[in-house]
Amino acid sequence: MDMYAAYAGAAYNISDTWNCGYECEHPGTEDTHVEYRWDAPLITSDGYIARNPSRKIIIVAFRGSAEAGDWIEDFTGNPVQWPETIADSIVVLGFLSGYLVSSSSVVQHTAKLAAQYPDHGISAVGHSLGGARAAMFVADISIKHPQLLPRVQLYTYGQAKVGNPAFAAYMNGLGMPIYRVVNRGDIAPHLPYNNSRIVHFGTEVWITANNKTVVCQSSDYSLCSESLPPAAFNIRDHSTYPGL
Repeated sequence: MDMYAAYAGAAYNISDTWNCGYECEHPGTEDTHVEYRWDAPLITSDGYIARNPSRKIIIVAFRGSAEAGDWIEDFTGNPVQWPETIADSIVVLGFLSGYLVSSSSVVQHTAKLAAQYPDHGISAVGHSLGGARAAMFVADISIKHPQLLPRVQLYTYGQAKVGNPAFAAYMNGLGMPIYRVVNRGDIAPHLPYNNSRIVHFGTEVWITANNKTVVCQSSDYSLCSESLPPAAFNIRDHSTYPGL
């Protein structure tokens, strides 16, 4: 999990080469090559696509919430219907707007690399806001390039709730590895709070205050971070994920 957290963290300060400090020196990431970057500053949407030939993986990483404006954007607007091909599916508008501004090029470059390196898996990663957009990318590419789905996996860190039960059911039904890591009392995964219309999906990997790991499947998250009282939620744990 830590290696994919490093890939998610690298999205905050990546350049055209794999040289971003701590995250780019994390064990397992050394042989990584940046293949494509995007940056839409007006809507705070950026990230990168990289390839690690030693691990035979293509990384699609979305930058998370680094600034206060990003937190506001995270929950801007009412939920909207998306994708159109998933019946009754709705997602948080703030997540979707930043994803759509770069989605065509990201999906296109990923599909091109996947065709070029058919023995590589595809790992979508992201921290915070980036995790939500990484999830949207997985939904998007599963529709536009379904042949790639057996090669795709998703790792998110501090991801808020993205969509309604119809969207969550679609994601759970993809049959691919989906790991949603929650660090201690990080408040972000509980947002939007007390809203049954927006729910989580995938396997939750909860790192407890005692640094133990508890794993919960989508059918029951009650033994993971949802077991915490609201008074235990905090912002501090949002930025201290192992590997980030």
